[in-house]
Amino acid sequence: MGIDEVFKVLSKGIMVSINSQKYLNEAKFLMIDENYDELSEILKKLGFTLVGENGYFFISKKEKLGDTEVSAFMNTHKNIFIAIALLKQLYPYVDRGDIIKQTDFTHLLKQKDDVSFEQKLEYLFNTKDLLDAVEKFFDLLTKHNLFELKNSDSKDEYLVLNSLEYYTKIVQSVVEG
Repeated sequence: MGIDEVFKVLSKGIMVSINSQKYLNEAKFLMIDENYDELSEILKKLGFTLVGENGYFFISKKEKLGDTEVSAFMNTHKNIFIAIALLKQLYPYVDRGDIIKQTDFTHLLKQKDDVSFEQKLEYLFNTKDLLDAVEKFFDLLTKHNLFELKNSDSKDEYLVLNSLEYYTKIVQSVVEG
């Protein structure tokens, strides 16, 4: 594993987590201070910043974002923010390293009997079918490297990755205003 391989992954906008099996090598590489510092220096020359906190890493713009850029970021990621807000309503104490089962999530949703919750899922995924919406929910969080399928044989158990914390902080800051 070298800087070029790690750069290829991060430059795609992927956030890597130390507890991810898929990006474990990249995260381990960046956990070494010399490697992190070297890539950070290269990215600074390109006008970017390497962000590494609490076991997750990603590339960010170097300069402070303006209102237009923040608005564009929020709009682009709004489905993720809504999904995380919904996740936190069902699992308020969910944290990195936790395992969430899709079947348990569906069961909790059915028990909650909250029409607004189901409407939000319907809005997010354009389906009234609860099982389809839940599957799309897990697919969304997996696609954005916030969840990772624990076992490829069973599409039920998902590992919560360290990168969830990044989006959770943003959701909390918006809620707290």
